[in-house]
Amino acid sequence: MFPRSLRMATLVVATLALPVSAQDVDPRVDTVLAQVSAERLQATVDALAAFETRHTLSSQTDPRRGIGAAAQWIHDQLRAASPRLQVAFDDYEIPAQGDRIVRDVRLRNVVAVLPGRTARRIVVSGHYDTVARPVPPPVTAAPPPSAASGAAPRPASASGGFDWSAGDIPAPGANDDGSGTALTMEVARVLAQSGLEFDATLVFIAFAGEEQGLVGAHLHAQKARAEKVVIDAVFNNDIVGNSRGGNGIVDAETVRVFSEGPEDSLSRQLARYIQRTAARYVPSHRVRLIARHDRFGRGGDHTAFNQRGYAGVRFSEANEHFGRQHLVADTPDGVDAVYLSRNTKVNVASVASLALAPAAPAVTSERGFPLLDRSPSGYDARLRWRAADGAVGYRIFWREAWTPDWQFDRHVGNVTEIVLPDVSVDDYVFGVAAIGPGGHESLVSAYVNPPRTAVEIKTR
Repeated sequence: MFPRSLRMATLVVATLALPVSAQDVDPRVDTVLAQVSAERLQATVDALAAFETRHTLSSQTDPRRGIGAAAQWIHDQLRAASPRLQVAFDDYEIPAQGDRIVRDVRLRNVVAVLPGRTARRIVVSGHYDTVARPVPPPVTAAPPPSAASGAAPRPASASGGFDWSAGDIPAPGANDDGSGTALTMEVARVLAQSGLEFDATLVFIAFAGEEQGLVGAHLHAQKARAEKVVIDAVFNNDIVGNSRGGNGIVDAETVRVFSEGPEDSLSRQLARYIQRTAARYVPSHRVRLIARHDRFGRGGDHTAFNQRGYAGVRFSEANEHFGRQHLVADTPDGVDAVYLSRNTKVNVASVASLALAPAAPAVTSERGFPLLDRSPSGYDARLRWRAADGAVGYRIFWREAWTPDWQFDRHVGNVTEIVLPDVSVDDYVFGVAAIGPGGHESLVSAYVNPPRTAVEIKTR
């Protein structure tokens, strides 16, 4: 039984329910999901691995081998997928820098844009570049000291003497990140061919330079920020195709979604949205939310967007096989195409639902303060928000302040203010989502206090 305050709130809000439930499954999205092809995904992974290496410093001109040939192939496949896709190279000339980009190089992201009714963007990405270290020779005996210096040779590093700049070593990268690239291309194909008209503009990107320090993503994100591009969400897919971990455990029924904090950050709202949407459209494939920006001590292309204030998450397979990563052993036989297709469907359902929805409502004043107070009694929760273009109603969410996910939610109609009697703004966290004519919800805008600045106390 709810406490009295929540019972009262439920009664007040329930009378304002929308005629169309935002939790209904849209049959149009279900139809798109049925078009996702495991066979096509496997064929794409096979084709990417066949370039032998897609290292950022590999050949730009060889028509069959290297990153140049791979970039052109991805470009041509996306153009062939649908005339609705606007496909182009996102090129940068990079001077030599650091220990991973040891010479000047042209870096090419491949970008396909599916225009929507508005300019706000939703990005789906994977990185198509690869890296691998050579298989070390068998150890027979300790080598003699160096004749030149008389000192014992320096031992290999923990990474096996990894040379991140070795551009000519075979690096098939079937799973890292051929799987994420294939997923991105498949999402682009099925959504572009769907005939659906989206409110948001969809952008599909195959990034280069990820293995050199997220270079392609940083360049694209910093340009977007400089040009004040509105990006609602980044769905980054990196290592998403293997169902058998290096420990022998098989998990083909879950996928991990990493998101940076704090708990009500834009990225966490995106992660929660993905989990809720996947539960409706792909109920047999569970989304496991991980409260980290990425794997422990590691990063991905979404990081470049997070660092510039954009919401972004990383999809990764449930149980990684570290014995294949960054090795010549990362070959297509290590990719489970059926599992990859399920991860693709989670992306398709979430991206389509979010793109069909209006933008999230603003829940702050012009000065940036949350529109949440204790009116009218001094013991209530009054939520206010600014209307979102295209919204026909709103849904409010709330939860106990120590709980990571929303516990309660209600439709409130086409209003911009609601009062929850006797619900303490101190004890609960609140949020609001906009709902479009088809019942699709935006991300939740949470009421968050701005951080307090430190107070300097003067002393004599």
